[in-house]
Amino acid sequence: MCGACGTPDAPRPERRYESLDAFVASQAGAASHRRVVMIGIDGASWDYLRPHMEAGELPNLAKLVAGGASGRLRSIECHFTPPAWTTMLTGQLPYKTGIYTFGSWDPKRQQFVKVNSNELQVPAVWDVAGALGRRVSVIGVPTTYPPHPVNGVMVAGLMTPKTRLPPLALTAAPERRRPPDDSLHSYSPVLTGALEDEHNVLLPTFVDRVDDGRADYDGVDLRVLRKGMGPPEKRSLGDYRFPVGEFSPWVRVMLNAGPGARDGFLKVRFDAPSPQGLHYLLTPTFLRAAHPFTYPASLGEELYERFGFYLPHEFLSTEVLSSMAKEAAGHARYFFDRQDWDLFLYVFGQGDNAHHLIGFGEPALPVYQTIDAFVGYVMGALDPDTTLVITSDHGFGPYDWAVDLNQFLAQQGLLHWKEKGVIDHARTLVFHNMWQLYFNRDLLSAETLRAHGIAIADDQDPADALRSYLIDIAKQLRASDGRPFPVHLARLPAGAVGNVPDLRVLAHPDYWVEFWNVESPSSELVRPLHGDERYKHARDGILAVWGQGVPAGRDLGVVPIQDVAPTLLDLMGLPVADDLDGKPVQGLLGSEKARAHP
Repeated sequence: MCGACGTPDAPRPERRYESLDAFVASQAGAASHRRVVMIGIDGASWDYLRPHMEAGELPNLAKLVAGGASGRLRSIECHFTPPAWTTMLTGQLPYKTGIYTFGSWDPKRQQFVKVNSNELQVPAVWDVAGALGRRVSVIGVPTTYPPHPVNGVMVAGLMTPKTRLPPLALTAAPERRRPPDDSLHSYSPVLTGALEDEHNVLLPTFVDRVDDGRADYDGVDLRVLRKGMGPPEKRSLGDYRFPVGEFSPWVRVMLNAGPGARDGFLKVRFDAPSPQGLHYLLTPTFLRAAHPFTYPASLGEELYERFGFYLPHEFLSTEVLSSMAKEAAGHARYFFDRQDWDLFLYVFGQGDNAHHLIGFGEPALPVYQTIDAFVGYVMGALDPDTTLVITSDHGFGPYDWAVDLNQFLAQQGLLHWKEKGVIDHARTLVFHNMWQLYFNRDLLSAETLRAHGIAIADDQDPADALRSYLIDIAKQLRASDGRPFPVHLARLPAGAVGNVPDLRVLAHPDYWVEFWNVESPSSELVRPLHGDERYKHARDGILAVWGQGVPAGRDLGVVPIQDVAPTLLDLMGLPVADDLDGKPVQGLLGSEKARAHP
């Protein structure tokens, strides 16, 4: 077990769902054989996309919407990545999937344990399609680690455990490492420099590669050497070529990590050299995934050989987002072209990453233009029997105010701090994290509730009494100046599965309920939001469907997110189980629809 992330060391050998086995046994086979491509864009919002589509900056998405059907995808109440994508691709709400947020509270260890795919209680769309004989490619979908056997291939996405280390601490190498005839003070066709740390020497050579009539350095040839004795060719860690001002491909370096030195991977960006020296920017350094993150496991080595380094989605800084979007599009195209499939799923995570950092600022546009170009490639490659679906798990939008529910619970005497921002869980009856509330069962009793002035009948369950009390008082939350900011809490349905929280937060459209309360608590009960920080998750994402037979320009209105999985099955001509929370969107293939479904 990975202690830091709460994830198992190896993929689950096989996943069996009795309900799926019974469903497959009841089917005589599909009468049609259509294929589906689904491109997911985490965090995409029509509110951001449409102005850029209308300005001609996202031409393929504009063409797709004009020539197909589209609408707003209404996400679940806790519209965050793991539960939203899981509900979307199973057709079941969180109380049936067992995935409520990014993880769950472990009271014994008093820590929040990150979610993983072994907690999923129901089959996903790729399980159903595979069981009915269809080939699937499931690439980059959040909460698919550890991967499990599918009828095809799977590469885990967000929530895959990764080792992230600080950037290398490089310094300029001694002057003698530069050829004596080079100078940083005057232009020459080729200019070399050197950077080093205790294990590595990075030797960038700046060249005037683009024939644009200007004398400038626009290209970098980078050689990375391992320090030590022997000729350079024996110590080479790789040679890389990339433009000045853009991030390199993944560069292999040696670094200290545990006993001895081992391989790490990072990206580096060089600005044009100046008399002041070399100007560069390094990303964090990552190690190869320690656990198999693909099915089959051998696919992971194939990815390393093909791309040099493969990083399951990671939240990165603004500067590197454009580079990572291009890399993700390269991965998507590789898998799209790699093999025959009946269902192809790929999720881009860079949209969510961009909006969290820069809201709707212009630096997000290159990310979407890269995705738009991939969408165009897919549209040009599809045959008449394949339908393209574009989705997001939620959208984004601006909020003016944020409410910290843990500060409110502390005001009620139900939560206590060890020190500023650190919860004393031994003395805390209830706390909030990631839009879920958790009770301390060691303290929960009728006597404790009465000591806090909470009414409880003699035969009433203390947990139920505390739920009723919290639901009532949270609606009364007010800022220090008396303005109301009611927070709406709700019980989980009877029969909820998995690591079930005690209460859940219902999103408010007008202000934000702070999310990462355990990891980064606020010091204020109600605080104003400014600048890019105003942009948070919004409940409505995007849905668009394009292909032969899809009615052009059709407005789908608001579609519940749980309708996506049954719609994908329906578009493939596969039967849809009648016990799903979602239902297929009707009439997407118009007169071309191959058959009626039960």
